Amino acid sequence: MLRFASTSTLVLAFFTLCVAASATEVLYVAEPQDSQYLLHTYNVNPESAAAIAAGRAVTIPANSVDPLTVNGEHYLYVWNATEVWVYPTNSQGVPKEEPSQHLTFGFSYPVYSFVVDPDGKFGYAAYNWTDDQNNVYTDIVLFTISQSSGELSNTGKLAGTYGPNASIVQDHLLFGSNGRRLYTHWTDNGPYTYGIGYYFYPVNQTSGALGKVQNLFYAQTLECGTSCGVAISDATSASAGACCGPGSGSIIFARNPNGQNFACEYQLAFCSDDVAGLYLDPLGRNIFFGDATVDQIYVAHIDFATSELNPTSSIPGTPMLDFSPDSSLVYAINSNTIGIYALASTGYLTASSTLSDSGNVSVATATF
Repeated sequence: MLRFASTSTLVLAFFTLCVAASATEVLYVAEPQDSQYLLHTYNVNPESAAAIAAGRAVTIPANSVDPLTVNGEHYLYVWNATEVWVYPTNSQGVPKEEPSQHLTFGFSYPVYSFVVDPDGKFGYAAYNWTDDQNNVYTDIVLFTISQSSGELSNTGKLAGTYGPNASIVQDHLLFGSNGRRLYTHWTDNGPYTYGIGYYFYPVNQTSGALGKVQNLFYAQTLECGTSCGVAISDATSASAGACCGPGSGSIIFARNPNGQNFACEYQLAFCSDDVAGLYLDPLGRNIFFGDATVDQIYVAHIDFATSELNPTSSIPGTPMLDFSPDSSLVYAINSNTIGIYALASTGYLTASSTLSDSGNVSVATATF
């Protein structure tokens, strides 16, 4: 017997399609200009990967940019080691020429990382300091975000701390697709324990306070400085290491939060090659392995049901990668160009385009 969808189901499906179709993919490219930076805004077609310039380029004082949507309004948080600026943007992501807020951090130490949580509630600034015994500490200071203007307020409160530690240094903060976990990348520069990895702090969704830091995973070998990689998303984490050249490495995946994992050692040729960058798309469905041995990035879909990697595509060279927050686009940042790739959920690159730049640029992405 034929069954027909109810009217409410059809309306919901139509609404979902309209929402998906109306999404705006935004790419920001900041290039040096004298002592400042010129910020270019592009709207990118997620099907063709074509980028179209949106509005006029805007001069900004720093090249670290963090986009955020708060109650349907869009903002850019531009920061450096001592200050942060807030720029409102229009629906295409183009920022106003002047910031709505300029805030000096006022800390005794330079900020190495500043992030705003994707839920639009809190911001976090982190700095490191060293005691008389050369032990390293990390302080993470809490900011709140105005729900009406996007502007920041420095609470002066330490949301989280780390240390003392003689060799492990936290050096980068980031969020996944939501604000429930604050991830922190660390580097171990010990004489015999060099490694890299990620911790995370649980985030109190009401107060913004950070819970006890927890270890996720790490990559560690005798020569990890040139042949290790780690990557993180809310759904999947990945690490890779090759101690002794091609044929000696392995890739290990762990899915959070249940910890299911598997190792790729000799299933595929690249699983045992030297690492030149390791990435996961934000939804954690696909791995991007920069293979230093053959100078290209392999793309593979992660299948936890079969504990396998399924190769799909590749990207020339081993450029740094960035992704749209919804995982529909991949950006390969080369020396003078940005390769733009449309990414299917299965890991296949379905279309591509190239955007020229002046070199030495930084990028940020947003999905509105």
